[in-house]
Amino acid sequence: MQSVFGIVVFSVVGISGLIAIGAFLFAGPPHSSIGGGGFAPPAPSSGSEPAEMREDDVRQMLEARNRRRIARGEPGGDVEAELAALLAPEASNAPVSGEVRAEAEAIVTARQSRRRRRGQPEGDFEAEVDELLRTIGAG
Repeated sequence: MQSVFGIVVFSVVGISGLIAIGAFLFAGPPHSSIGGGGFAPPAPSSGSEPAEMREDDVRQMLEARNRRRIARGEPGGDVEAELAALLAPEASNAPVSGEVRAEAEAIVTARQSRRRRRGQPEGDFEAEVDELLRTIGAG
């Protein structure tokens, strides 16, 4: 009886090992599907969402905030005015603080040094600093 038990254990381990090796070889990159199950939504194809989807999400959040305010007995706000203010392109030409500009310049300097090491053209320093400040909404 003991000799049969050993044969069964080694057979199961051997077959399991072969299945594991086959799954590893034919399943593709092992880390490509971590966290994704049968019910997981597909990964977005681009980094940004459509403007109408963003507007709808912001409107829903503002309406929910308004409902909470009204439930507490506070006056509700104008959702459309707040939505327009939040989604309006930033046209502020307010001066940027020295610390923020210095930080942006340090980031651009680091980018340009990496480009220089790779043999790529560095580009316009001031234009890149201004673009970075515009991207983060500071300028």
